Amino acid sequence: MAPKIDYVLLDINTKDIYIDELGQRDVNRRRAQFNTIMRTFDENLVQPVSVAFIDGKYYCFDGQMTMKVLKARNGGRDLCVKCRVYNGMTKLDAAKMFIRQRGTTSRINLADQIRVNGNYGDQASIDFQRLTEENGLEISWTGSKAKNSVVAVSTLWSEFNAFADNEMYSSYIRVIKQAWDGDPSGSQAAILKGLGLFMRTYKGKAKEDILIAKLNKKRPNDIVRDAQADRTSGPRKYAVQILQAYNFSAREKDRLPNLL
Repeated sequence: MAPKIDYVLLDINTKDIYIDELGQRDVNRRRAQFNTIMRTFDENLVQPVSVAFIDGKYYCFDGQMTMKVLKARNGGRDLCVKCRVYNGMTKLDAAKMFIRQRGTTSRINLADQIRVNGNYGDQASIDFQRLTEENGLEISWTGSKAKNSVVAVSTLWSEFNAFADNEMYSSYIRVIKQAWDGDPSGSQAAILKGLGLFMRTYKGKAKEDILIAKLNKKRPNDIVRDAQADRTSGPRKYAVQILQAYNFSAREKDRLPNLL
């Protein structure tokens, strides 16, 4: 359990409250939440903004949306808001407090946790982002389904942690990128899980270049569709489809046995 940190309640003008973008999420992305709060606003339910007093400045780590709503209701003008002010914290401490939020409307998703941890030096989070980008894909922190982007961040993170070493993970990313030329359908959760299971099962047996060439001839959505005929649950049925694609038209001596 994290130690309790004392705070004092103060009224602070929003113009004097800073947002550390490295340790926060972009409040402007949460348009639906903002609109809902504006429609159902009840001043009796407004909670104090949480800020850390660091180097003479007030840094918000919980309450960006509260400030945005209150300013909007004040005609877009800054105003004084009630704040919990924490002393003796670093920006890293504030980021960790941000990650530990458990409120219904402010629960922090895994993607934001990974991003913030990486910004503040967590090595696993740094390696996850670096290796993904070095091998041709980008993590979609905003949920954008652009070419070369991965939206299923929590699934990709699980696969990253399931691989034994960074080179295996790098090979995995290269396959996703090169087999389907960065088509985001190639990084949907079902494909990520199935390919991860396949590559771990056939480590040292499946050749990366052959796997890329074979998967290039079968679209990700076709793999998912064909896997639906398999009534088993979990990633195995997707891995089986990848195995079949790998073995298709291969000579007997080059075919992989079904170890899934």
